[in-house]
Parts: sequence; structure tokens; C-alpha cells
Amino acid sequence: MRVAFKTRIQAPAVMMLLGIVCLLLGVGSQPWGAGNVLAGRAQAPETPQPDTAYFTSRTITLRDGTSLEEYTINGPPDPPPGYEHQRTAVGLPEANYAMATNSLVVPAFDWVFGCSSVSGAMIAGYYDRNGYPNMYIGPTNGGVMPLDNSSWPTWTDASDDTYPNLPLAASHNGIDGRTVRGSIDDYWVAYGSKAQDPYITNGWAEHTWGDAIGDYMKTSQSAYDNTDGSTTFYNWTSSASPLTCSAMESYGISADDGTYGIKLFYEARGYPVTDCYSQKTDNTIAGGFSFTQFKAEIDAGRPVMLNLEGHTVVGVGYDDSGNKVYIHDTWDYSTHTMTWGGSYAGMALLSVSVVHPETATTPVPTRTPTNTRTRTPTNTPRRSATNTRTRTSTRTPTSIPTWTPTSTPTWTATNTPTCTPTQTPTLYPTWTPTGTPTPTPEPAALGEVNGDGLADSTDALIVLSADAGIDTEQFCPLNCGDVNGDGYVDSTDALIVLSYDAGMNVPFPVGQPGCPASVAQPPGCSP
Repeated sequence: MRVAFKTRIQAPAVMMLLGIVCLLLGVGSQPWGAGNVLAGRAQAPETPQPDTAYFTSRTITLRDGTSLEEYTINGPPDPPPGYEHQRTAVGLPEANYAMATNSLVVPAFDWVFGCSSVSGAMIAGYYDRNGYPNMYIGPTNGGVMPLDNSSWPTWTDASDDTYPNLPLAASHNGIDGRTVRGSIDDYWVAYGSKAQDPYITNGWAEHTWGDAIGDYMKTSQSAYDNTDGSTTFYNWTSSASPLTCSAMESYGISADDGTYGIKLFYEARGYPVTDCYSQKTDNTIAGGFSFTQFKAEIDAGRPVMLNLEGHTVVGVGYDDSGNKVYIHDTWDYSTHTMTWGGSYAGMALLSVSVVHPETATTPVPTRTPTNTRTRTPTNTPRRSATNTRTRTSTRTPTSIPTWTPTSTPTWTATNTPTCTPTQTPTLYPTWTPTGTPTPTPEPAALGEVNGDGLADSTDALIVLSADAGIDTEQFCPLNCGDVNGDGYVDSTDALIVLSYDAGMNVPFPVGQPGCPASVAQPPGCSP
């Protein structure tokens, strides 16, 4: 069957199309500015808040009277006992917008050096595998960050505690070809240690930062008042607005903040940063970062760092049923779940750290992964000298998670946009052209495939139809439809274009010149 497309879909049809991403809509921007900020650190802390074994919090007042909350997260190397049922490993849901589920393939790493730096490494590792190949620069797995940290050997500290290595979180002499001291050599004594760092007590020179995100987050560094395993974050005390990284600079707290450290790491790896902020979640303050915003981040292909009152985890997916969040918790290689606004392992959801990198302006070398490991979910505590777990994965890095339609879209006569009084309902929506369709030259704008000069919902429908095998030959080749650069024109690209047309931020230059020269054409180009 051949489908005729008008230059621009009529309003009812647009609304039907946008229903595919209705969960993405309504996620508006919030005022991120800090107002008239005045530089200056706190003169003295106010009354400290109640602490836990893994979390400390205090309110600080800046010289201009601004009140900020400073909290230190020191998540344990092993999960607290008593939460085994909640930590039952689960599978990631398939992306299904009809069922309101989505997930990303994000590395899952075991705890080492600190939960916040490990969570930062998971997100950086995800970006390394999805269009930001300079995040990890080591030789392991052909230079592509593995999906877990079983590739590297374990090590034992002075307290006889055994940990894995994870160079993207904390560098270590002798690991990944390193021949000089790194993060673990310079900063680590033992979990929870308040002692000065080894490089200070031994009088040697501190290593140069560059390849480990934990360095920039100041994790485990006594010079920044972080005990071994801990990281410090800041947020507004009584405001639901994001605390932006630019505001952190103005207030003089950027040097200590873990979120700002992520920004520094991305920039050190050659990637400029756009959005950068910490924000309390809406279970702690009305108007805070919401489940809807979390879903929008996942739909845009961005994992989210979730800070709990005592631990940091990474959100990698969602299920609208029960506001379920899929997470990697730094304690194994599995996926687990928690309820948005609830608690996990006895620690309540507190805030998010959001940092969006842009693509690099200079080319980076092509890497070929060599890992063929298969993940085996387990809930066994990792920290043991006899730990010999083997995990593999046959997953291949992709540019962005691929959404595959779970069923052929069907519209009935009650929902089919009608362009003429005599139109007969068909399996797919049909629009009557105002003239005879003629082949159009390949447009120059990414995401624009019908030659009207706009990347919009009409183009998304054409791409989606082509991926479903509907005849779209008059618009082929559809090179400009490959907006995520994975070499294919499919439903993932359609979703990105729809999101762009709905006003969402997307991590691809949709609407800009630069269509790929060669892509695999979808089934609709050769029906």
C-alpha cells in the first residue's frame, strides 16, 4: 500500500502522532537562574541535620544570606542487610510507548572508591558507548568502556578489604597500562577513613587528573573534607529550583561539589556541557525534579544520577505502572527497581545530578569492542577476597537505544483523520495530496525527508511508515532520516524528530545541515 503525504500534516493528525510521545510533553523548563548571586562561602554552618551512617547534612549560610544545604554521601561498599527482597534482580523493560515503558543499556559497575564516582562512571561509560567515545581512553575492550568492571583484577587495601578496579571512576597504578600512581594510590586508605590522603602523609606529588571522573568529583579526597568513599553535593535549602553549575561558581562552592565535578570531567575529555545542575526531587519539596522529568531524560537517551540519603545510584529506565524506576545500584551487575519518591535499601530519594555533554568539536579515533561477556545477575555481596564472579555480555555498543515497535500501529475510523468526505478507513492513516507526489532531492537538514525545509512530525511519520514497511519510495533515499547516526532509518529516529518538533531538547543536531552520506534504507524504500 502506498501512502500519500501532504507537505504538512493537519492538526488532528499531529495530535495523534504526538500521542506517541505524550509522556514527553508538558516537561517545561523551570527557572534555573540563581538570581543576583553574590560570591562568598559560608561564614558558619547552622544546626546540622540528623545524620545516618552513610549520610551527613548541614545548612550553610552565605555572606549574602543565601541558605544552601550541603550533604555528604558515603554509600557503603556492600548493600545494607535486610533489603534482599527489594534488591531482587529484574530484567530491563523493552521500550514500549503504548505501555509507557523505556530503558537504556547502561554499564553496571561494582562498588569501588565511592558510590557517587561509580555512578558517575556508569553514566560516562554509557556516553562512551553512545556517541562520546573519548570518555574512556583506556585499552580494555578495544577502547570501548565495558558493560561491567570484571575485566580488571581486584585489589586489597590496608584493612584487608577487597575491591574491583574501575579506571573510569578511579585510576590505579598498574591497571589499564598505567605506570604511575593514580586515584587509589593517592587518596585511598580504607572505607570511611578520615585520615589524610597517602600523597599528603607520604609527601609525594599528587597525580595529574585526566581519565578518572572520581578525581573531578573530589571523591575520597581529604583535602576537600571527604572521607574515603564519600562525595559532597550542594542544593538549595528551601527552593525547588535547580542549583545550576554557574550559580555554584558564583557562590564559590563549585570546587567542592560532585555535580560540578562531572562537568569538569566531561570538559576535560573534550565535551562541552550544556545543562548542569543539582535539584531536589519532588518528594522532598513541592515542584522539585519529577518523575515526568526523569522519564523525559530517559526518553532523550540520558541516564540520571539519583542521590539518596546515603547512597548514589543511576536511573536507567522507567515503567509508568506504579512510577517504577529501574536502577543500577553499584552493588552488583544487575538491574533493580525502586518507586519514584520512595526509598531504596532504607535510604530515601533526595535529589538528582544532571549534566548534559555536547558532542566534541574534534574527531576522536574509532574503537572496536572486543568483549563478549554475558552478564549473570547476582545479589551476592561483592566485597570479598575470594570473590571470583565471572560476567560477560554479548551486547554491542550502539549510538542510542533502539526502540522497536512491538506491534503494527492500527487506527480505526473513529481516530483516522479525514481529509475528504468520502475517505474510507484503512489500516494506516491516509492523506490526499494536493498534487501528484514527485520525487524530491535529498534535503540538506537532518531529520527533514519530504523536502519542505522543516524537520517535523510529517517527517517523523514518513520515517515511521518506512520502518514499518509502508511504501515511501517517493521520499527515498531517506539518508536525512538517520538523525542519531547509527546507520539506520527507523522508529528511533522518528521518535527523536517527534521530540524535537514537540520542543524537547534532543542530543542530536536535528534541523541542521549534515545528513549522512550512506545509511541502510528502511523497508519502505523497497516495498
